[in-house]
Formats: sequence, C-alpha cells, structure tokens
Amino acid sequence: MSAAEKATRLLAFFHDSLSFFAIKDIERQGAKSTGINSMQIKDVLQSLIDDGLVRCEKIGSGNYYWSFPSDASRSRALKFETMRKKVEAGNENVTLLEEKLRFETDARQMTDEREALLRDVDAKQSNLSALNAAISKYSDCDPELLESQQNALALAKEAVNRWTDNIFLVIGYFRDQGTDIQMVYQEFGIPEDLDSVS
Repeated sequence: MSAAEKATRLLAFFHDSLSFFAIKDIERQGAKSTGINSMQIKDVLQSLIDDGLVRCEKIGSGNYYWSFPSDASRSRALKFETMRKKVEAGNENVTLLEEKLRFETDARQMTDEREALLRDVDAKQSNLSALNAAISKYSDCDPELLESQQNALALAKEAVNRWTDNIFLVIGYFRDQGTDIQMVYQEFGIPEDLDSVS
C-alpha cells in the first residue's frame, strides 16, 4: 500500500467516525478499519497533521486527534480566499505600474535639451569604453594582479617544499629499513638533485 493510499484511508477513518481519538485508539481502531500496520499509523498521522488535514490538540495530559469533512472544505475555502486577495493585490499593483509607466513616458517628451544630454551621454560612454580598452592593454602591470600572482607563487613554493619534505621523510624511512636508497630513487623516478625551493 502506498503512502498516499494510507493517508487517504486514515483520513477516511476520521471522516467516517466523526469523532476524536487518542493515539492509542487510532492505533487500535484505525489499524483494524484501514488495514494499516499499527506501527505505521503514527507516521501516516503525522503526515496528515503536517498537511493540515488532521487537527491535534493537547487536552489534559493527552493529545487528541480529529478531522471532519467540513474542515477540509473550510480549509480549501480559506486558501482560495487568500489566493484571490493576492491576485487582486497583484492586479492593482500592475495597474499602478502601468499608469506610472504611461506618466513617465509622457513626461519624457523629446526636447532640444534632452537630445543634447543624450548625445553627451553617448559621447561619454564611448570615451569610457576607449579608456577601458587602453587600460586593459596595461593589465600585465596591474599592481593588484602582480600581488595576487606573487601570493599564488608563495603558496605554490610552500606546497612544493612540503611535498619535498614528505619525499625525504619516505626516503629516510626506507634508509632506516635498510633499503638501497639508489633503488628507491630509480623506482620512484626521484631526481638525485631534488631539493627544497627557496
């Protein structure tokens, strides 16, 4: 039985009974009438509570659960009303923005002064593009770029020296074990002039 079918059967159990139940009653009676294993009832019940299809209230020392057919229709009606209000608010917002757009478009009549300003903006943007192109020619001398390259070089040197030290530790281990060091150099392709980078 799928999880959806279990949820449908347990919800039908509540709607058919038109009553409220403690968890033990649901496990006992719900398992009999729905065919769901009593060990799985809690999980199915929790999913129905999370979906808002079953209500749970603490009364005294126990929790009681119920769901009536009218609850589902009322929940759908409330959700529908909430969505309808959101749609209305969205439509009002669209109308306001369209009016504002029309107003701004009408306010921007083309005048001689506006044309002169637009030509000036275009000229300055062209000039800015030309300056940026000239600056990009000298990007190899950029102090920030040089600094980042120096930092990357320092990190690379540190990593090379760390691995070189690790290789020397392994060679020392082989030497302590009595292994011929020349054979280790040859087998692992280690150059004999290997040294730390300064």
